This record gives sequence, structure tokens and C-alpha cells, in this order.
Amino acid sequence: MKQSFLIFILSLSLTMPCFSAFGETIQGDSPTNPVTTETIKAPELNAEAAILMDATTGEILYEKNSKSKMYPASITKIMTVLLALEKGNLNDTITFSHDAVYSIEPGSAHIAMQEGEQITLEQALYGILLRSANEVANAVGEYVDGSIPAFAQHMTQRAKELGCESTNFLNANGLFDENHYTTAYDMACIARELLKQEAYQKMMSNTYYEIPPTNKQTETRYLHGQHQMLNPKSIYYYEYATGGKTGYTWEALNTLVTFAKKGDTQLIAVVLKCKGAEHYVDSKTLFEYGFSNFQTVKVFSARDYIKTVNVVETYKNKTTTLGSIQVVPKEDVYKTIAANTTLSDLKIDVNCPETIDAPISEGQEIGTITAKTGKDTITTSFVAQSAVAATSEEARLTQEKESKVKLLKTIGTISLGILLSCLIVFAMTRTIGHLKRKRRKRLRTLRRKKYRR
Repeated sequence: MKQSFLIFILSLSLTMPCFSAFGETIQGDSPTNPVTTETIKAPELNAEAAILMDATTGEILYEKNSKSKMYPASITKIMTVLLALEKGNLNDTITFSHDAVYSIEPGSAHIAMQEGEQITLEQALYGILLRSANEVANAVGEYVDGSIPAFAQHMTQRAKELGCESTNFLNANGLFDENHYTTAYDMACIARELLKQEAYQKMMSNTYYEIPPTNKQTETRYLHGQHQMLNPKSIYYYEYATGGKTGYTWEALNTLVTFAKKGDTQLIAVVLKCKGAEHYVDSKTLFEYGFSNFQTVKVFSARDYIKTVNVVETYKNKTTTLGSIQVVPKEDVYKTIAANTTLSDLKIDVNCPETIDAPISEGQEIGTITAKTGKDTITTSFVAQSAVAATSEEARLTQEKESKVKLLKTIGTISLGILLSCLIVFAMTRTIGHLKRKRRKRLRTLRRKKYRR
């Protein structure tokens, strides 16, 4: 009976007009599947804005109003978790301030943290991911940057670094503010970056966690996840879903970010401004569309293109080899292609120098490697696997001093050799002269004796 009623409600919602989060009627910007020029029927969604992205390649498989500004609600916390993992340590202790606890709206999501209460960052992140606890998001923001305003600026700046063009964050939890907004595309970019965090990869699929008693609470907190696509007991359970974050406010309606993986293909679905359970239905529709029509394939493995580069240094027109380093492509390269097809006309172009001038820092980009397949070109950089410092001025002066001393020693040795040779020649010359004079004297003496006879 419940399911029949749900289907009726979803059918009814299809006939309702669609409005943006900012009160504008959506016109144009029809659903597309930009990754391919082939004719693949795009799915029909109820969400006002949505996107489906290949998590590995970043390629967009489907979009609907993906760059329209919308209110994110609690999927904002994806950025909060990302910054916490980038800047924090899971074992660090977080102490809840008065503002962190009491600045949230009455009735909004929380786990009853108290002022002065302490938990670890790891426990806090589970409180955010599983229960969307707003006071915990506040405390994490204060832990990272000292205050919520500073943390919000940090969030917005990090979003810009990730290529987000229409995102502005004013808080760590997503509670409504008309100037706190994002887009489906921007949220997919943020979610893709979060997915690179190993700590998050270990946490993302968990649907249950316990926070033991603290300095202020004698009871254990039992946290059950809210994302129904991860819950095997839910009618919205999706076997390939691996993680994500729910969101809801009256202004934003339901928002949802979900990760799913099937085989080697990992996808990110973002849906915004959904009524009822549309966010789960639409997300599953997107994943089924993505897995049915696309696949992620490896173009080449970085370890197959390791190169050795000589590091040299030129000083006063003299070039010296300081050693050699290994360079390797920054990452394995993948491509999203249509399902049941293979890469065509693959060509690899390596542009890597044989020698390079010092100094070299670890991770420095050195040359490029380009893969061409069909009409597509993918380029990534070679990066240095170790550092080679340039000769310092002090070391150079020492080398010059040592070279001068060595030169003087050489000159001295040669001069001494020449002097000794001269002395030997002189001595030999004197000896030979003396012998000659002695011989001549003896001959004269013999002649005189002969004449006397």
C-alpha cells in the first residue's frame, strides 16, 4: 500500500511545474549527456538540477541545470569533511564551544553535544556523515580555522581551487542563508575531491558508528546513517551505492550526493531540490543510466612510462652532471567511453627531456605524456620522484677554494718537478764539464811527458 501511494505521489509530481531554488522558472537547459556524440536517450528526472559525473575522469555523463545556483542544505558538509581531512588529524581532540552548540536552529539535526564536551575528529566526522549533526559541523569548522566565518571563507576559496564557479559558503553545516549557494556541477567537483581522501574511503560506506561516553556524557551515542541508498533494509537501497550525503531544508528541499561503483566504473550523482523521495529515485535512475551506457577504461598505467633524466648545472660556462632522477606520469590515465566499445586508434606521445637543470623539487612537473584516442586527447605531466638541490653559494665558494688549492698544489708540484729537473740537469752538466776538464788536463799532461822524451 505504501509503495502504491509513493508511486502515485511521484507520478503527480511529474506534472508539476519546475522552479529554481531562487524562484525562477527553469527554461531551456534541457538534460544532456555531454560525454558522447552518440545518440543515447537521456533519463527524465524530477530533480530541478542534477549531474552525473565519472568520478575517475571527471567527465560529465548527464546534466540538467547543472550550473544553476541552488541551495545545498546539508550536502554542504561534504566540503566541511574535505577540509577537515586535508587540514586535520583524526586523533585530534575537538572541544565544543558555546557558539558551536547554541548557534544552530532549534529542531535542526544534532547529536546533543554539550558546551565543553570533547570528542576526536574521527568521531566528529562520523557525527556529520551519519547524522548530519549541525553543531558538530560548527565545531569542526572552528577546529580547522578558529571561527565559522574564517572557515566559510576557506570553504569558498577551496571550492574555487577545485574549479567551482558558482559556489559561496557562509557556514559549515548548510543551514539556510540566501547567500549560501552552489550548483550541481560544483558539488560534484567537491565530492570528487573528497573521494580522493583515503580516510574518507574507509568511512564512506559505514552506516553505523558508536561514540563512547565523553567528559560530559555518560551514555554511548549510537549513530545510524540517514542515506537510504546505503541501507540494506530500505526500499531505496541500491547495491552499487558506496557513500554520500543527504541534505534538507524547507528552502532547498531534498538534496543528495551519492557515490556508486560497478566494476571499474565509479560515478557521482548530485540531485538538487527534490520533493519527497525523488532524490533517491532520481539518483538510482542516473546510476542505471550511467552504468548501462558508459564505462571507465584505463588508457595507460603511469608505471609503464618511468623515465630517467640527468640533472645538470651550468656555472661560468661549465656544465656539471649532479646525478639523475626518475620521472613518472602524475597519474594513471583513464577515459570514459560508451559501454561495449573499446579504445580506438590509441597513440601515446612522450615529451620528456633527457637532461634538466637543477634545482629539482620532488613532484615538479617535467615534460608531458599525451594519449590520443579517436578525436580525444588526454595530456598529463611527468613528475620528479626525488629532489636535487642546486649547488649553494657557500658550497660553490668552497668548491672554488678547493679547486684553487688543488690548482696551486698542482702548480707547486709541477714547479718543484721542473726545479728538481733543472738542478739535476745543472748537476749533471757540471759533472760532465768537470769530467771533460779532467780528461783534457790528463791529455795535456800525457802530451808534455811525450815531448820531454
